[in-house]
Amino acid sequence: MENNERIQKQYELIEKIGVLFEQEGMQPVAARILGLLMVSDNEEQTFDEIRETLKISKSAASNGINLLLNVHAIEYITRLGDRKRYFRLKDRDVTSMIKERLEFSLKLAGCFKEVVTLKKDKNAPSCERFNEYCSFSNYLYKNFSKFIKDWEEIKKK
Repeated sequence: MENNERIQKQYELIEKIGVLFEQEGMQPVAARILGLLMVSDNEEQTFDEIRETLKISKSAASNGINLLLNVHAIEYITRLGDRKRYFRLKDRDVTSMIKERLEFSLKLAGCFKEVVTLKKDKNAPSCERFNEYCSFSNYLYKNFSKFIKDWEEIKKK
């Protein structure tokens, strides 16, 4: 694959990743910044590099970066003698990322349980779905350590 074609495919992938994160509720520019940091050959990008690559305003870049910093999706480093900040993906292992999602799922399940207790008809279709969600979330969380152990064994092979 020629370099120009590869770069075009990188831009397309940044957009694809951005759309996925948008569907999860992330702001569009923050989602594209996250996509850029995932896809780019240069895994540490300055503010200006991010802004120029994505063709966004300074305020949009600043807002997106600050959001990603606040949710701990990215971090920055500095280099001796250089006043610039270099932004990169936060170094997190896959199991902690999945565990965070499971913990969110458990919190949501707690809300669903409250919803069911407040419903007049506890047998309503929505109550059945909420109860199943709660049950499945608890099952996943309780078995997460087993999944991790199995995963570690698979990685050794």
